[in-house]
Amino acid sequence: MRAQKQKFGPLPVLVITLVGSICGFLLRILMLAHGYDELGIQITGSLPYVGLWILTFLVLGALGFFCYGMGTRASVEDNWKPSPLACAGGVVSGFLLVGANVAAIMDHPSAFQAAANYLGLISGAVIACGGVLRLKGKHYGPLGMVIPVSLALWVVTHFTTWSIDPLLGDYCFQLLACIFSMLASMHLAGFPIGRGSRRLSLFYSLGAVYFCSISLAHREELLFYLAMLLWLLTGLCDLHKPVRRRKLGGGFTQEEEQDHG
Repeated sequence: MRAQKQKFGPLPVLVITLVGSICGFLLRILMLAHGYDELGIQITGSLPYVGLWILTFLVLGALGFFCYGMGTRASVEDNWKPSPLACAGGVVSGFLLVGANVAAIMDHPSAFQAAANYLGLISGAVIACGGVLRLKGKHYGPLGMVIPVSLALWVVTHFTTWSIDPLLGDYCFQLLACIFSMLASMHLAGFPIGRGSRRLSLFYSLGAVYFCSISLAHREELLFYLAMLLWLLTGLCDLHKPVRRRKLGGGFTQEEEQDHG
């Protein structure tokens, strides 16, 4: 099956993500400051609460629309172009993730949580190495599957704590940030084995940036959310439209890549 032609450039998805993330962060701060009554119960009809959920649906809907038009090029060569920005973002994100897991280990967690944190240390190293490789337009290969596994364990270990709170609104954005980061890392890791989905990797990556930005308003586990935000914002698939190359004798080349999107 032919790869779908890319309809949009990088500007729409980046503007939607950055503007939505800033607005979501500010609304979450207002929600935490004024969205609770005297007993600490969330006011579901408050303006920040309603505004944040409306913004969330608008951002995800717009990202879904524009990411669908970003084409279905599935090869590593087309999606992992050399990028100094992605290199710097990957290295810094890797160190931030290592720091987040070291801080968690120092809190003397349970054996299961500690195992998840040690796997998180490996994930941080993989992300940092992936940033260095991105400078040469290379992928971190099958080692990338360590990242979604460690993020899945991160979700499980934190959800057991979050779920004690009967108010879903207190932790739903942190949960969504973790889930979107996990799904983004899974789709990004699929490219070197021929199972990468350009559309889905872009959607989940940019969605994770949005939810991580909102989660920063809680001022808890800042290193983790900063690591995911920076990595998934700078380590995206190449967003530019492919260059049309002329064939010998006239006409243009056409990609015959398989559509996994």
